[in-house]
Amino acid sequence: MIPDLTLSIISGNNLGQLIPCLDSIVSDSQGVNLEVFVVDNASADSMVDPLGQRFPQVSVIRNAKRLGFSTNNNLVLRKGRGRYLMLLNDDTLVIDGALTKLISFMDDHKEAAAIGAILINPDGSQQLSFANFPRPISEAILPIVTRSPNVVGEYSDPFQVDSVCGAAMLVRREIVASVGLLDPDYDPIYSEEVDWCYRIKASGGKIFMHPGARIIHHGSQTMDQVVPQKYALLLAHKHLFFKKHYGARSAATYKGILLIVTVIKFLWWSLFEILKPPKRSHQSRAILHKGLISRIRQFG
Repeated sequence: MIPDLTLSIISGNNLGQLIPCLDSIVSDSQGVNLEVFVVDNASADSMVDPLGQRFPQVSVIRNAKRLGFSTNNNLVLRKGRGRYLMLLNDDTLVIDGALTKLISFMDDHKEAAAIGAILINPDGSQQLSFANFPRPISEAILPIVTRSPNVVGEYSDPFQVDSVCGAAMLVRREIVASVGLLDPDYDPIYSEEVDWCYRIKASGGKIFMHPGARIIHHGSQTMDQVVPQKYALLLAHKHLFFKKHYGARSAATYKGILLIVTVIKFLWWSLFEILKPPKRSHQSRAILHKGLISRIRQFG
């Protein structure tokens, strides 16, 4: 029997969150024919045995070395047999029949190419779950993450968007076959799902957000531990996106304005260090932006 849904979950040294994630999938997805893959991204200890004992229905792909988000998910996207294919972070909890709601909507709306779930914090507050495609000037001055809309309570029915978050993104199988897999140029992480959504919409596909499908997301636990590297990657991959889809001139515009904005921020926080009572946050922000200046200059 062809599965309704193939789930791709990437995990590295994170059994503490992966096991509750899988428990939530099993308990909250009754009646859905699931195919679940976990990519063990070179964990210190193999997760094959603990997962095999508790979740015999889960297939584990073991990496000998750490690979990026796109490359890891592509391993599953090539293998998956489901009518729908879904990226799902290992630090999520599926609640209130979210997967069933996503599948039902896609079954009833053949024009839908992909759909995302609303991501919420453990306290119920909303995270960034969708966005318009970024534009070079506005993104350099005020990133999407600081101006994202909040839709919980505003919509009762699924609505069209430009892009959805890769932490919980479901795609129609035929769309993957036509537009291709995730682009590994965005490895290790950031902007790969925006690029994928852009290609899906460029092919004529429609992308939706489902306000009734909610998934708890604990956040980027790994990347939050390395803030300078995180922001440098984020900015570099936005530049890559602009260069790939909007052209070299748009990418150069983004780079130039971003450099000016970052220099201003560096000077601002440096001035705070001098004029205000010393605070570690002022110093760390000045150091962060000073490091970003050299990294932005290297954008090709």
